[in-house]
Amino acid sequence: MDKILTSYVEDFAAKQGFTSLPPADKFHHFVNYCIVSRATSDGFDIEDLSTEGEGDTGVDGVAVLVNGHIVSSPEDVDYFRDRVGRMDVEFIFIQSKSGAHFRAAEMGTFLFGVKEFFSEKPQARTNSAISAFRDLKDYIYKLSIEMNRSPLCALYYAAAGEWHEDANLMARVNREMTELEATHLFSSVTFNPIDADRLKTLYRTLRNKVECEILFDKHTILPQIAGVTEAYLGILPCQDYLRLITDENGDIRRGLFYDNVRDFQGDNPVNREIAATFDDVGSSGHFVLLNNGVTIVARSINKVGAKFRVTDYQIVNGCQTSHVIYRNRERVDAGVYLPVKLVVTDDGEVTNRVIRATNRQTEVKVEAFESLTPFHRTLEEFYASFAKDASKRLYYERRSKQYQSLPIPERAIVSLAMQCKAFLAMFLDEPHSTPRYYGEILTATRGRMFQHDHRPFPYYTAAYCLVRVADLFRQRKLPLRCRKFRYHMMMLIRMTAGGTKMPAMTSNAMDKYCEDICTVLWDDTRLLDHAKRAIASIDNAMQTFAGNKYLAKRLRSFTTHLVPGVGARPRGRVTYFNCERGFGFVAVEGFDKDVFVHYTAIKGTIDRYLRPGEQVECDVVETERGLQAEDVVRIDSSEGCRR
Repeated sequence: MDKILTSYVEDFAAKQGFTSLPPADKFHHFVNYCIVSRATSDGFDIEDLSTEGEGDTGVDGVAVLVNGHIVSSPEDVDYFRDRVGRMDVEFIFIQSKSGAHFRAAEMGTFLFGVKEFFSEKPQARTNSAISAFRDLKDYIYKLSIEMNRSPLCALYYAAAGEWHEDANLMARVNREMTELEATHLFSSVTFNPIDADRLKTLYRTLRNKVECEILFDKHTILPQIAGVTEAYLGILPCQDYLRLITDENGDIRRGLFYDNVRDFQGDNPVNREIAATFDDVGSSGHFVLLNNGVTIVARSINKVGAKFRVTDYQIVNGCQTSHVIYRNRERVDAGVYLPVKLVVTDDGEVTNRVIRATNRQTEVKVEAFESLTPFHRTLEEFYASFAKDASKRLYYERRSKQYQSLPIPERAIVSLAMQCKAFLAMFLDEPHSTPRYYGEILTATRGRMFQHDHRPFPYYTAAYCLVRVADLFRQRKLPLRCRKFRYHMMMLIRMTAGGTKMPAMTSNAMDKYCEDICTVLWDDTRLLDHAKRAIASIDNAMQTFAGNKYLAKRLRSFTTHLVPGVGARPRGRVTYFNCERGFGFVAVEGFDKDVFVHYTAIKGTIDRYLRPGEQVECDVVETERGLQAEDVVRIDSSEGCRR
């Protein structure tokens, strides 16, 4: 590995907290990060991608994406399927070698491992990580009818040397790729060799501020606005706009749309209508009249005449338009313009207001505006109150890439998704629910999380515990086999450090409770002791657990087995369900009136319908339309009615 690439890997390791790992492991995580970060704008735990170890079948990393989001459970798949009403699926497989050579034997092993992954009768023994990804793959293919097209399959083989188009190597690769294509499981299969120069480019692109120069001569300057450095309204050639939203390889920059409140909706009627504008050359010039345009928020610009160099920018409104333009880029000529609003500000609150205002007419999910509420501003300020002690300091990220330009370790940055899962596990006693997408968690815990009168201390405590437990695993002070139970460990650490009796979230006593817990978390020796005790409790519980041990981390029954009395939920009986319309009602214990249930809230089965008389467990949340059941799970084994 050359000196420049080595310095990049070390920079990555320092930011992520991997400094104590062997060089080969650092490189392995570095490669996974560089490749998967280009495929999704989601934040993700790098270690969740790793499959390395005995039984990895030659595959070091796997990522499964549904509609551009990383998924790790059937619940995630259901959530993103329901959110858009369709599925675009991509499987990413990675093998990385820190040596300088691309060896045919090692590449062959990698390709064989991918074929085994999709085989109906695999022969090779696999480890738990590969097995979990295979189970997820099987679940996805059962939903094939809801895919827009067959999944994409992308293979990446990375080495620290220089790639040459060797005829013998490519013959081996092409033969294996032909066999993969012959399965007819994919709409596309690609093999991507990644050498040292390509890795450097990928990392620089991810680490540096996004910057682009455009010709924006048709604009007007808006009057001075409080909190805004400058602002412009105008029209921009779509060809120039494409330069803003694509990288050096011509791929769309997914990270630019992180702050959009809605995912790309695919080939829906509205997007088909936008795309149809490009079909008729004579009417393509009408695009500027027929489109509402996009809103760009940037931290800074540098103008030289009509040339604007835009730096550190996000597309906060116009995700649908942007993707349609990108998909039709070959048909975009110089006469096609796009309405553009360009806002330059480094005021986070102004950015939040722009996001809200420009998306007010868009139907969005609960997670879209959650971090913009006053409670999260208070939480951000509470995090900052620990600024005097670097060892206690965390940074709450209310907006994507909020701290990108600052010299802050990424391990110390807490996203909304991290905050949701940490609090859910540690203070709501639901570690088994953390594999779910955080938007679904927000919906299911409405009224129990991020309430305006909650004390901020437990949120900081939960996030700090998550970061510190992750540190212990990354430093290999705890056995990696237990990492999958890290959220259960957090719940147990809270109980052993603060006591099982927890004060109300709104009371001053909660601050004292959290101080007692943090006294342990801030002490390396005491934290390690509590963590080891938590692992011992989990090991003992696993030995006597009668349920599915392979799925234990996701089972409420295991949480209850681990800590009796914890995790119990209201039960109820289905009183009515309309299979055609997909809704019904449940008589829930402790509630006078029947509770509404929508089919999207039913978990644990592909055909998500209920029969009257079935017994279920559920959470009950208060919505604008009244009480609603969430996270509904059948207690009995019946499969419900079918369409």
